[in-house]
Amino acid sequence: MKRKFIKRISVFLSTLLMTQALLTGCGNSGGGGGQANFDENGKPILEVDENGKVNGIMNPEGLPIVDNKGDYSFSLFVDNSTPLEGQYVWPMLEEQTNVTVDVKQYAYEIAQEKYGLALSSGDYTDVIAGWCLKSNDILTYGVDMGVFIPLEGYFEEYAPNIMELLEIPGVRETMTAPDGHIYSIPYVTEAPKVDFAPYINQKWLDTLGLQMPTNTEEFREVLKAFKTQDPNGNGKADEIPFSADPNNKNIGYLAGWFGMPVDPYGFTMIDGKLEFGANTEEYKEMIKYMASLNAEGLLDPELFTQDLATWKGKGNQDLYGVSIAYNSGDFKQFLAGTEPDYRPLPVLSSPTCSDPKWLADTNGVSTLKNQVVITDKAKNPEVIVRWWDNVYELDNSFQILNGPFGVTCEKVGEGQYKVWDRTQLSPEDDEKYSWANMWCQSLPKNMVKKENVEVLNPGYPENDYTDEAYEPYFLGNDGNGNYDLIPSYWVEAEYASKLSEYSVSIPNYIEEKTAAWISGQADVEAEWDAYCEQLDKLGLQDFIKIRQEAIGQ
Repeated sequence: MKRKFIKRISVFLSTLLMTQALLTGCGNSGGGGGQANFDENGKPILEVDENGKVNGIMNPEGLPIVDNKGDYSFSLFVDNSTPLEGQYVWPMLEEQTNVTVDVKQYAYEIAQEKYGLALSSGDYTDVIAGWCLKSNDILTYGVDMGVFIPLEGYFEEYAPNIMELLEIPGVRETMTAPDGHIYSIPYVTEAPKVDFAPYINQKWLDTLGLQMPTNTEEFREVLKAFKTQDPNGNGKADEIPFSADPNNKNIGYLAGWFGMPVDPYGFTMIDGKLEFGANTEEYKEMIKYMASLNAEGLLDPELFTQDLATWKGKGNQDLYGVSIAYNSGDFKQFLAGTEPDYRPLPVLSSPTCSDPKWLADTNGVSTLKNQVVITDKAKNPEVIVRWWDNVYELDNSFQILNGPFGVTCEKVGEGQYKVWDRTQLSPEDDEKYSWANMWCQSLPKNMVKKENVEVLNPGYPENDYTDEAYEPYFLGNDGNGNYDLIPSYWVEAEYASKLSEYSVSIPNYIEEKTAAWISGQADVEAEWDAYCEQLDKLGLQDFIKIRQEAIGQ
């Protein structure tokens, strides 16, 4: 996801006033206006009265969290684009907890602006969540300024599910800021090693009698056949040989076909060290190759302009020969109990590289350390922590991922669940209870597998097959299951502002030029030197140095 940092703004008063109205906390007895109290050791001060209530309001265990609806509410700001009214998770959680959440959601680009303005003006919600948050924001607004409050003391007292996540190897270390505190709700997932990759239509290959391509020129010929030979059989020349998830195109990964895959920030790993790769010959070769495909009409004309709904809509019309995606089910649904039409495209060799590489995203577990923070505006933050811990209860986790019991799945027994055949749902319900629409996509979900949990009729393990196919090509693979990952990091507070700026301006510039070159609006050969010079002017060398020093290189 792109993340854009908005600097402090002291002008445009009318804009600030409008933002204040949109982002201020609820203002009732529970949300906003309060501040957490901590002792000299940084532990939260929590009092239990004669009725067993914590700080006069919260039940320390069990449900509901507070006795009556209306006793407590908190405001939550998040980036999200699906309608709030259709997200069934919110009323489910309110019914369980008696806690009301005043959700203020905005599409990502709008949310970025409101987020920056709100923090600058001092008018922000009790909870801030989503992709707008960055790890260096934890340092600036948590460690330095105290706007985000430390949470580990609340976890220890009232969040057993969260504590269980923190015990997973590497999670607590990733979550803990340099000052020793944890400032955000952990978002830990069992994750594929390959996050986004190209998936190729095996059904179309079979229909046309084509072999799976193994190199870039064979791939070109396959895409030509997809474009001209009507593989979807509808008698129309409507096939789109190559497309990509508009929110996660990750075109830089394809530079691995030429020897050096690059992540969305332009970085890669070389001999176990973090290096910058979006200014290398390998990256330029990828650009030239993709531009040549576009010149032959083999790329989606809307590759750099379409939104998620458009991309999915075309996929479900059986128009794609290949698309970059998290998995092919993201753009082409398939029946439960059957295999998808698509297979992971092999890592391709090229005329300039006989030993292609791919950049792994995880080692099987992913920890997002800056997805939800509680601010100093929150009254009784212990209630909010307990609310999030309840989100991570097993039944809730399962329903947030798979849909509500009795509609898309069921609880068969303790720790045993059954996923229903979604093809039996009406098109309206299938859309309503899709993963993207059940609640805000950027909010944490407990997606960690447990040994004592059994899922009947699980989905097709497409990502597992992709991992298996791609692992031999991972950078740094030693053949014993070890390979290079882009390291997680914290930076010193004094560099946080610079890092925020570089983390936006440099990836945005790379994306802008990459799109222009591939789409034929500009010539990469003619502009390459100027592009590299501009990267340096944007602070590339400083960006590299900060990132490398943050991981101890």
